[in-house]
Amino acid sequence: MITNLYIKKWFYIRGRASRREYIVRFLTMVFMCCFSSFIFDLYDAQSESKLYILFMVFFMFVLCIVLILSIIQVFFATHCRLHDLNTSGWWQLITFVPCGQLLMIGLIFFKGTPTTNKYGEPPIN
Repeated sequence: MITNLYIKKWFYIRGRASRREYIVRFLTMVFMCCFSSFIFDLYDAQSESKLYILFMVFFMFVLCIVLILSIIQVFFATHCRLHDLNTSGWWQLITFVPCGQLLMIGLIFFKGTPTTNKYGEPPIN
């Protein structure tokens, strides 16, 4: 079921997202941020091995692409999560206001609309 979250609805803004889906996507982004920070700290540019430097540059390039995709997909999950709460996805722009991120993280704890709302049927999972 978790693999369905990553394959089926990566960049999908229609419909609704359950708390579980939002949490999984959010924690994936947090993990990717922590992992990339760890890898960037490991990088030693003073190393004399050209192969090591080439490998690390390639690995960091791929990691940056995956990290950017992970951050973008959280915006789509937030959009669908707001639909589950029967609000517009445009409310996620509040994250650009100071302390707005705390409100978006608070979405984890609110239960979605149990019946059909204007954004569709309740999520199955």
